[in-house]
Amino acid sequence: MELQDALEAIQQPRTRYQLEHFVLGQHDTAEMQFHQVCLEIQVGLRGLRTAEVGIRKCELEIKRLLETGDEMDALDAEEKTIALEHSNLLMIGARREMQALMDIFHSIPHFTRDEIDHAQPEYWEKRMTRQTNLQIMAGNLGWAQLDAMGQIGLLDEMVSDREQMLADQAKAELTQ
Repeated sequence: MELQDALEAIQQPRTRYQLEHFVLGQHDTAEMQFHQVCLEIQVGLRGLRTAEVGIRKCELEIKRLLETGDEMDALDAEEKTIALEHSNLLMIGARREMQALMDIFHSIPHFTRDEIDHAQPEYWEKRMTRQTNLQIMAGNLGWAQLDAMGQIGLLDEMVSDREQMLADQAKAELTQ
């Protein structure tokens, strides 16, 4: 494999695996996963369109610079050509990532804004519970996490569950 072929072959900022497991996978409900994939596509399409305009603009600038016959303009054109080649390489990856996002979009359930809004309590309960459990496992549960849990009405239940667990442990130790 030639170097240029290898460079083209590897282009894609985030793999489909990364998109599925880390970009969408950070969300605990299908509604928010759909929301995230739509946002990713929105940003990606804008980026692609902007880059395509930039490439066309660069091509025109190169053409104009070369038409002057000036040596400095020729060097400027050469620098722009290098940048253009790099941009074209990056576009390969951007298009691949966009295709992966579109494939994901077509493979997951779709939701309306209203459905996404109505699923927020379930989403935040799942997310906050997951994050709290991870912080407990890591041994660094902070006050901000506890405050957030309290803001959505989950802290009292957690405190009650913890008190019951401690009472059960104490009772078990006394009966041994």
